[in-house]
Amino acid sequence: MNRNFLIYVIVIVSIILSCSAVFADNNAGIYLDTIYGITFSDEVSADEFNAALTAMGADPLETETFTPEDAVVGAVRLAGIEELALTDTGSDPYIACAQSLGIIDSDMDLNEPLSADTAAEILYRAAEIGGKARRYIGRLSDNDILQVLGSVFDSIDIFENETLNEVGLQILLDEATTGYYLKYNGYNSRFLEANTIRYGHDSPAHLIQLTALLKSLGYDAYVQVEPKVSVYEYLLEWGEPGEPAPTYEVRQLADDRYFAFALEYDLTLEFDTPEEKEILHGLIEAYAKKYDDSFDADGNLIKPLLINSFWQPLYYSYTEMENEEFMPLTDNVISDAA
Repeated sequence: MNRNFLIYVIVIVSIILSCSAVFADNNAGIYLDTIYGITFSDEVSADEFNAALTAMGADPLETETFTPEDAVVGAVRLAGIEELALTDTGSDPYIACAQSLGIIDSDMDLNEPLSADTAAEILYRAAEIGGKARRYIGRLSDNDILQVLGSVFDSIDIFENETLNEVGLQILLDEATTGYYLKYNGYNSRFLEANTIRYGHDSPAHLIQLTALLKSLGYDAYVQVEPKVSVYEYLLEWGEPGEPAPTYEVRQLADDRYFAFALEYDLTLEFDTPEEKEILHGLIEAYAKKYDDSFDADGNLIKPLLINSFWQPLYYSYTEMENEEFMPLTDNVISDAA
């Protein structure tokens, strides 16, 4: 199986201060436009719909006419479930399958011309089933989101890519940087970046508590975990390296050079609007960031904080934030598609 890995080289020394279920609020039209460059006229034509199917990696429809029923056939094929549909011996197997899996609503009027909103919605729903849309483990509003999140953390161990590690470790040995992240592109959330913020941490317990905090305050967002392996130089003055563990190990790569390989995570959240993601900064400041006055004179924590809170939390957006405390950061990315 081909695996596309990415390596993120850390060169910034300044610190940032800073699924088959379908949801009605998925911004389907915005998503298709942003990710695939797909837009529709108010009344969708066969050429427009076929162009959309092609852009999303599906075969165009071969029909002289174009009806909503034809669009459903295309959506079922995009979802990769045509064989399943054809096991239905009824008169409209594609319609029955699409309804049962939520690609179309049961009350969809198949006698009316296909509107832009409806076309975008059914294509988005099909793309989710077919693995061509967002990757996410759930929504903050899901009743079981905390249990699902815990299961995800339990299932991930340190991973590596020999080619990229060779490049990254040579950069470290040459002291051109202090560390890098290795990420597997298969975990990429494929969220709408304008609405998305990523919060990096090495503690599953902390990220579960942060998710619970957001949920308890009534916020909602798509949730994805993007694991990453952080590689950096380990100094023996920190103590003798312990035995390797599933999430952390230290390797000696030269006579006097040791490097830590630590499993960390980006908790990736796509809110429904760009404005909603701005709230995370204030919550981190209040509940997940240590300050000098968070402790008493004896060094005891006196400010209630989430478990394993950092002095300098790392959270970032790939689009500009309104909050002026966010600072520019550059990712230097090397990809191995082999």
